[in-house]
Amino acid sequence: MYIRIGLALSFALSIFLTLGQTVRGKVETTEHEALIGATVLENGTRNGTVTDVSGMFELKLSQREALLIISYSGFISDTVKADLSKEQHYQLQENTEELDEVVVQASSTFLDDRESKHVEVITEAELTKAACCNLSESFETNASVDVSFTDAVSGAKTIRMLGLDGRYVQINRENIPNVRGLAGRYGLTYVPGTWVQSIDVGKGAGTVVNGFESMTGQINVELKKPENSEKIYLNTYANSMGRLEINANHARNINDQWSTALLLHSNYFNSEVDQNNDGFMDIPKGRQINVMNRYKYHGKNMESQIGFTVMRDEKAGGQLGFDFGDDFRTSAQYGFKNNTTRAEVFGKTGLLFPHKPYKGWGFIYSASYLDIAGGFGRDNYQGTEKTLYGNVIFQNIIGNSFHSYRTGVSMLYDEFDEVYADSAFSRQEVVPGLYYEYTFSPGEKFTLLAGARTDFHNLYGTYFTPRLHSRFQFTENTTLRAAIGRGFRTPNTIVENSNILVSSRQLIIEENPEPEVSWNMGGSLVTAIIISDKKLNLIADYFYTTFENQLIYDMDQNASQLRVYNLRGKSYAHSFQLEGNYQFSDRFSAKAAYKLYDVQATINGELQEVPFNARDRFFVNGSYATKFDKWEADATLQWFGSKRLPDTSNKPAEFQRGSASPDFFLLNAQVSRGFRWGNIYVGSENLLGFTQDDPIIDSENPFSDNFDASLVWAPVAGRMVYAGFRYKIKR
Repeated sequence: MYIRIGLALSFALSIFLTLGQTVRGKVETTEHEALIGATVLENGTRNGTVTDVSGMFELKLSQREALLIISYSGFISDTVKADLSKEQHYQLQENTEELDEVVVQASSTFLDDRESKHVEVITEAELTKAACCNLSESFETNASVDVSFTDAVSGAKTIRMLGLDGRYVQINRENIPNVRGLAGRYGLTYVPGTWVQSIDVGKGAGTVVNGFESMTGQINVELKKPENSEKIYLNTYANSMGRLEINANHARNINDQWSTALLLHSNYFNSEVDQNNDGFMDIPKGRQINVMNRYKYHGKNMESQIGFTVMRDEKAGGQLGFDFGDDFRTSAQYGFKNNTTRAEVFGKTGLLFPHKPYKGWGFIYSASYLDIAGGFGRDNYQGTEKTLYGNVIFQNIIGNSFHSYRTGVSMLYDEFDEVYADSAFSRQEVVPGLYYEYTFSPGEKFTLLAGARTDFHNLYGTYFTPRLHSRFQFTENTTLRAAIGRGFRTPNTIVENSNILVSSRQLIIEENPEPEVSWNMGGSLVTAIIISDKKLNLIADYFYTTFENQLIYDMDQNASQLRVYNLRGKSYAHSFQLEGNYQFSDRFSAKAAYKLYDVQATINGELQEVPFNARDRFFVNGSYATKFDKWEADATLQWFGSKRLPDTSNKPAEFQRGSASPDFFLLNAQVSRGFRWGNIYVGSENLLGFTQDDPIIDSENPFSDNFDASLVWAPVAGRMVYAGFRYKIKR
């Protein structure tokens, strides 16, 4: 009897000791590089964890002689026996045949199959397929984002996603709000392309952790980091129209814990290009200097970084002969000027728990100052913006790694002061908020992301923003995503309509603008079909956006006016996109996409198509590379269908325009030659030379009542050829 009791106690004690023991280890590549976020799962259970920023993990076991399943996207999963005697290093081998993710474009862009949100990642390899002088030119080989000029004088560019203007897209830099406010129209040109490491393009409402302003999409730009950038990176660029550009990046380790990077950008353009002979420069003169210095600290229990940016950008355009030093208010010529100064300090700090890699605190902050001085014709514009942003984030799990959450508080402070012509506008916005986001991920087949935030606006009251994302993986090659979410933003009436200011139209703000509020819902289906032993990757997505309130910019009521008022009726956008890519051979791949937009708003009392938006668009891209990427060639062809144009019937007959634009094609191409030290490249934009005929109404009399340079639906400048080189010294 005593023997049986002793055996029972011994057995129970062994179980107790086993359950109380923990396995610790590190997951890395075969080249000893840490794999961050690798999944470690106890076989046959729901007990699991993920690796931290050092590739380390810690997992309490629930059974004796446990087996660990270790996996990471793009690597071959491995099953190993848990060794409790000491810390183990587990190496995963890269999967060179196929990734665990479904690739919906060429390898330089991908959609991670495990991500619950519809987020497409554009890598640096994709960005080098075009000149990519700044962020506004980073989407030329991407089908999801459309870029176009806003008018025929200022050179400003805008993007469109899901058929709607880029002001409804939240554009962040490393999860810090960036292209917004008074920088909304020109901000895309303030981010040099050579600074960009990757771009995350998310369709639909984004995560509540990053704020409330994502209404149709979220673009997050990751810049080059001190710890993984080249020691020296040099890039020069010149084009046939006279633009010159120099970029220089430098990164180094200060010691074992600190690293730093210095990023420099400068461009200069002083040519007067007038290919349509209307007496106006097709592209404004410009010069910019842009500097960023950032530092990164990596410790055992804390990671932190801080950065500083300073930028000065000057533009001068209008009639031929107008220059940087001229005063547009007294010049006999019609002039346009925009001189912008921007300074910012930003940073992140994270508190780590090495033995609990799923747990952590984070603090993101930014303080920026923006000053714009300029004007159009005889009307001056002066604007300043002071912004403070802070976001405290806490993340943890509930029981096990299948249930995780992020919660926190944020603060956004904006101070605007604007003067346009003889009118002054100013406001202060203080928006504290709190949020909670829960993730349920029981395995590779299903993920649910549910979040909500409440923001307390000092001017407009309380706003509740719920968002829900889900992912269902039916088979290895087929994944369905669905999402719904609410968003809101406060408009900046003058800056967001800077194209209208390049005209004789009278700006009439009929009522106080209210915040724009929308709901976005939709999803995507990703699948792959095997053709000749190769995958044809297909993705179809549909999103619907409907507005509770929207600021309407009415150009139809009177061709001599722009009337601004809050929505008085319906406003919505249907967006459908079908995209596919196929690797024809080891050297050649192609991708194509068709987009259908149905964008309607109640304008002048009538539900009608929003102007300047093509209902149908087609995109095709082809890429070819020789062995070892010695030679690379890339070409992109886009077709834009007809666009509705604002009503000009009350103008004199000679100054009237049609109700719709014709369709047209745009072709861009580039060829590069690789060397051990980098590459040289030659390319062309608008290779077919298509331009809009007579883009400026009454260009001979720019101070008349009929002058209008805002009705732009296609490129104003023709074919442009460019060349440059990239030189790299790796660390």
